Amino acid sequence: MKKATVVFLIVIGVIFAAGCADEGNSGESASSTPAEEIGGEAEENVTVNEADQNETSAENEVIDVEIRDFKYVPQNLTVKVGKTVRWTNYDTARHDVVGSGIESEYLEQGEIFSYTFEKEGTYQYICTLHPWMKGEVIAEV
Repeated sequence: MKKATVVFLIVIGVIFAAGCADEGNSGESASSTPAEEIGGEAEENVTVNEADQNETSAENEVIDVEIRDFKYVPQNLTVKVGKTVRWTNYDTARHDVVGSGIESEYLEQGEIFSYTFEKEGTYQYICTLHPWMKGEVIAEV
């Protein structure tokens, strides 16, 4: 490959990365397409069974939700009151977890946000940067 082509590809990559890192402060709205419109998968419901929640090992004290491919996985989750849910961003794009009293900072790739569900109820949340990303945690006694 010629040196000029390599330099061009590097410059394009840097411009693309800079555009992805924009926090939306340019005043222009970014065009986004919800996963449902591009062949997204059906909702995934997960209930963490009581045996797993009552384990005393530190590994089972926290229930994980992945932020991956502009989705919360699992999207819907049922836990016992007092349990902590941990969201980890695996996307290169920033995301957050906001709603029903839950409010994270923007999470960069690899960053984590945790929330302990102290009260019974249904907690719905979204990513404010990508509002088609929705999730729900049901906390039960």
